[in-house]
Amino acid sequence: MNKKWLTDSSYAPLAFAHRGLHGPVTGHVENSLSAFLAANDANVGIELDVLLSKDNQAMVIHEVNLHRLTGLDADIGDFTAEELMQINLSGVQDVILPLSHVLAAVEPKFPLLVEIKGDQLKPQVIAAASHQALKDYKGPVAIMSFYPDIITWFKDHAPDIARGLVATSRNDGDLPDAYFSEDGQIKITKNLDVDFIAYDIRTLPNKVSAYCREKSLPLFTWTVRTQAEKDRARQYTNGPIFEILPDD
Repeated sequence: MNKKWLTDSSYAPLAFAHRGLHGPVTGHVENSLSAFLAANDANVGIELDVLLSKDNQAMVIHEVNLHRLTGLDADIGDFTAEELMQINLSGVQDVILPLSHVLAAVEPKFPLLVEIKGDQLKPQVIAAASHQALKDYKGPVAIMSFYPDIITWFKDHAPDIARGLVATSRNDGDLPDAYFSEDGQIKITKNLDVDFIAYDIRTLPNKVSAYCREKSLPLFTWTVRTQAEKDRARQYTNGPIFEILPDD
């Protein structure tokens, strides 16, 4: 796969709809096919999340527990891919879909960022499952993750797919403190030879954004919601991962 789209001026300015174009403005649920197709209609890229089903299929959803988006107090790993495809997202006809189904449905001319979640602590399995879905995709695509083991898998097994580090300096997760150190993040970036970084807008600019600028390494930022954040993203990064608010 071609990584040049990350810096290709024909794709500029890059902007990615965070989990698709969802929320009260569009009426679509996050990480739904409707939200992704709405992003296509708006001529913007897509960012989406991937977790594993019981039968180790890459499924498009953000959280391990399904309650917030489906009302079911169960985990995604309790169901097979086929079973998940029968579960509606809250209040809409959309269902939880495999990554392969989403890739087959979206317009491949728009850039796609796939965040591979490490919450299930099966980095090799979810990386391989995601690659299985992605390997024949023809559009501009990249994977990204907070978890270095997932990025390492792609470095070793699928170096042709662009790979990025998702990062923040706000430690409100379950990763070791070193992952939230800007110096540590720069070290990971060098060690894994990542193609870009996706950084928390709340802590930009910082040492990492300065490093990216010095090295001409593409930098995207999440989650951009306000005008002030849009302005900061425009000044310090290559593009926002954004959400539409009612006053936009």
